[in-house]
Amino acid sequence: MPDAPVKVLLVDDDEDDYIITRDLILRIAGRYRLDWVNNYQAALEAIQRCEHDIYLFDYRLGERTGLDLLCAAQQFNARGPMILLTGQGDHEVDMQAMKAGAADYLVKGQLNADILDRAIRYAIKGKHAEENLRRDRDLISRIMETSPVGIVVANQAGTITFANHRAEEVLSLAKDAVARGNCSVLDWRMTDPEGHPLPGQALPLKKVLETGQPVQDVHHAIDRADGQRTLLSTNATPLFDAARKIDGMVITVEDITERLMLEAQLRQSQKMESVGQLAAGVAHDINNILTVIQGHAGLLLNVVPPGTDATRSLKQISAAAERAASFIRQLLTFSRKQIFRSKILDLNAVLQNLKSMLPRLIGEDITLEIHCQPDLPCIQADAGMVEQIVMNLAVNSRDAMPKGGKFTITTFPVEIDAAYLKQHPEAHVGWFACLTVTDTGCGMEPKVLQRIFEPFFTTKEVGKGTGLGLATVYGVVKQHHGWIEVQSEVGVGTTFKVFLPMAGKSGEAPAAPSVKSETVRGGKETLLLVEDEIGLLELVREILQQYQYRVLIASSGVEALRVWDECNGKVDLLLTDMIMPGGMTGSDLAAELKKRKPELKVIYASGYSSALTGKEFTQGENIFLAKPYQPNQVAQLIRTTLDGVPQGQSPASATPVNGAPASAPTLAEQTV
Repeated sequence: MPDAPVKVLLVDDDEDDYIITRDLILRIAGRYRLDWVNNYQAALEAIQRCEHDIYLFDYRLGERTGLDLLCAAQQFNARGPMILLTGQGDHEVDMQAMKAGAADYLVKGQLNADILDRAIRYAIKGKHAEENLRRDRDLISRIMETSPVGIVVANQAGTITFANHRAEEVLSLAKDAVARGNCSVLDWRMTDPEGHPLPGQALPLKKVLETGQPVQDVHHAIDRADGQRTLLSTNATPLFDAARKIDGMVITVEDITERLMLEAQLRQSQKMESVGQLAAGVAHDINNILTVIQGHAGLLLNVVPPGTDATRSLKQISAAAERAASFIRQLLTFSRKQIFRSKILDLNAVLQNLKSMLPRLIGEDITLEIHCQPDLPCIQADAGMVEQIVMNLAVNSRDAMPKGGKFTITTFPVEIDAAYLKQHPEAHVGWFACLTVTDTGCGMEPKVLQRIFEPFFTTKEVGKGTGLGLATVYGVVKQHHGWIEVQSEVGVGTTFKVFLPMAGKSGEAPAAPSVKSETVRGGKETLLLVEDEIGLLELVREILQQYQYRVLIASSGVEALRVWDECNGKVDLLLTDMIMPGGMTGSDLAAELKKRKPELKVIYASGYSSALTGKEFTQGENIFLAKPYQPNQVAQLIRTTLDGVPQGQSPASATPVNGAPASAPTLAEQTV
């Protein structure tokens, strides 16, 4: 009992009965405080004020009865329990009182202090227990209805007796399905995502009812009443009656369709990133080897008489090395480490430039349609790479339509919001230009669709595909901070959607190719060549010495500083690899030497451009030489850099990392 006195309201129209009750209350050690009203109306008003902990109603209240008051009090949601008092025992009145909500029924002539005290205490405890139970039920009900997980209760026969709102949504249950009692969990056809029965898990819910053993986190698909297939995670635990016999079960169902899709996309993204890192590392090493092969082949071609067998062999070696370099460029593109020439670009203009070429590429039996939305905002992109996206997708569609079909390209702006990201985690919020490519080809199965962007994955016959076409598209799109989506249906066709960020400025179309110069002039300047690949270091020194340059060499940044000090800084140009051992990169070395000699000319070389990150490469006119390269290319770039030839003045002009002119690749870019 609480420390404060229990407030008791007595409703009795007989003052003598009130006095008797008061005396009984006084004998109970002051635990109660008694208030008295003598008529029905006053009792209603007191009950509505909710000031008392318990109510004692006399059965006879003039024209009304205590039963009437009980019923009226229930409508006011009186918080305290109610006990009915009567002058004589009447079983019929007793039953009516209990049905009306009375906590007890007492006969006045049989009352004493102990009986009254016990009745009041039990009534209050019972009311508290009832209120706690009501709160618990209300809490459970609210949890059930607001739960993000579907909750189902089934009886021993498997018939659903309860389903919360989420379960109705997940299972596509009609509102009155549970009430009709014709839905059974044993009727669920539990399959894998492809619709095949679960191996070794036939009727797992039936086993719960048979064995009493719970099942946990069973992943399966279920065909809903609306025809949709949903992927679920199901848990079930049995319910037991008082005799510990299985009386049913509680089942939770969670729709994991979206979660599994996001997990699959994350795994695919991580796999592609890992493969990209591997491809980039391999490509970097191979580029050094190809540079050596091409360099020595070029040197020998300069001394071997033309028209001989040796000349033809050397040309074959050089051509094979160039094909290998092209192959490596595709790997670098996939890994997003290809050289990147970004500018404000009109996507529609790029497509118009390709309009005359695409029919010849896809064939006469395929109808080409291009629908460009007028005034499409510009994108920040590399024109050559965007063209490569379109060409590779066109080739993919052509191969999917061996008997002809329709190939459609469309462009339009689209705004991506946060809701879209839930279904497409690779997307970004903002405005994008969407390049859509659709074909009416054979389409792809889901298992093929999951792997189409993996390098070397192909469904074509041996010798008819490298498996790098779509991988290159993936890499280019990622390098442009965009993403690509694919929809395909076997026998219907495939749609690729490429999303590229808008630049918000007026753009330009790619310019026509320019003609490169073949004449390379040497000089007497001093060059510092830094390269950790010894074979390549010796080759480039030999090449540059043939052009009459004085060449100093070093295999690391630390060694280059020592060589610089030995020659007292009498160096006109630094040609340095970007990634070297010893803890000093090419950019670190260049920064240190330019502190000592600000007018020093610098050319950075690398097999890929991942090293070209950081503020120093996003500003200014840094010059980059991509591996592999031909002897005349490195000589031409060095000459134009030393001469300070402005951009665009010569076809062999230097190649800045940022702000390249809208022209065809310069001499240094030809083997990128």
